[in-house]
Amino acid sequence: MTDSPFVCGLAVKGPTNSDRIRVGHEPTLTVYADGEGEPGEAYLSHFVFGPEMREHFRANGGSPAGFAGPCVARHVVLDIDRPDLNDALADCRKLVQTVLRRYPELGDDPPVYFSGNKGFHVLVELAHRPAPAVGFHRVAKTYCERLAALAGVAIDGGIYDLVRIVRLPNTRHPKSDLFKRRVPCECLFKLDLAAVLEMAKLPSGDGIPAVRRAVPQLALDWAKAEAATTDAATVRAAVRAVTGNRDTRVPKFFMDFLRLGTLQGERHVTLFRVAAWMTEQGAGDDFTRLFLTEAAGDLGLPPADVARQIQCGVGHALKQRQAEGGHTL
Repeated sequence: MTDSPFVCGLAVKGPTNSDRIRVGHEPTLTVYADGEGEPGEAYLSHFVFGPEMREHFRANGGSPAGFAGPCVARHVVLDIDRPDLNDALADCRKLVQTVLRRYPELGDDPPVYFSGNKGFHVLVELAHRPAPAVGFHRVAKTYCERLAALAGVAIDGGIYDLVRIVRLPNTRHPKSDLFKRRVPCECLFKLDLAAVLEMAKLPSGDGIPAVRRAVPQLALDWAKAEAATTDAATVRAAVRAVTGNRDTRVPKFFMDFLRLGTLQGERHVTLFRVAAWMTEQGAGDDFTRLFLTEAAGDLGLPPADVARQIQCGVGHALKQRQAEGGHTL
């Protein structure tokens, strides 16, 4: 991103409630990943910003609060936190195995860090270099949630908030007194938790390797995440348009359907529920059918089953409305 105006990161030195300062994102990350930063508590924004953030800072008293402009990222972080660190280690291994199988072009040692306290951070380099955009962070969340779902693990979705900060490598956690330390894949799969924690007593200077080749599957997965995120925004806008903002909250099962797909045994019932909910919000029979027919294309259901479940869901919602004394569209 050296030729891009999107070079700004938000850094914090000290506790997370300290003031944000604008820094060069890539140089800051590189210094700390190389083990040359100060070992005390320090953080850097997940995402990278352009001149819009500079202008926002000036107009907002030096605070990023309320920023709604474009952003981008070289890496996305998948954060695995568990009450039991053994569970976190097991899920981290699952996730890394999925990354290795799905994106062999990324190499055999993707950046993985013990977070210093409750879990692990797995970094995926966006080798296809997606362009900065408003809503980039939402696409990142969809992409990472889908990748985690393939591995069968849960990740922290809050890390994709627009101005969220992430602990920098080789800095010490104030509670555990351990470092956020890179764990090479060979160690990740061979060492037990006690050995990993022993490693984290000291920082390292392993750096973050750069991907020098195309990763076609990653680019395709990102494009699908963009489409799913756009679909979700389209539905929200449609619901607002036809309901007058009566209920703009989108239920989790609907968002999961768009972002992650649906487990094999739940495809029919989920499609029914989504069609019924959209109709209940007043989205309209034609819009619901057209939208869900396309969105259900990756579920693996026969077209006749897709059409049947959508129609059943629409019909159920219309009957409920009539029974309650409402009016059909």
